[in-house]
Amino acid sequence: MRAVGEVVSSKPVTLGKAAPVFTLFAASAASGLPAEAGALVLSAAEAAAELHAFRRNAGAGESSEKRRKKRKRSDTGV
Repeated sequence: MRAVGEVVSSKPVTLGKAAPVFTLFAASAASGLPAEAGALVLSAAEAAAELHAFRRNAGAGESSEKRRKKRKRSDTGV
């Protein structure tokens, strides 16, 4: 496998930033990725975006029991 560039930064990034970076890298013609590798990078981008959405929605600081109680109240119209 040949090198295509250099490491620009090794700082951790959020999942919200990682997904677009993966997507842009896979779509870039300069990356020189074969089709299979590009598909793998796009798959990683989708997984990062889904995990970010899951954490944002499910991890809102409430326990699952509190969310269930809220859901039951809204379902019954109370």
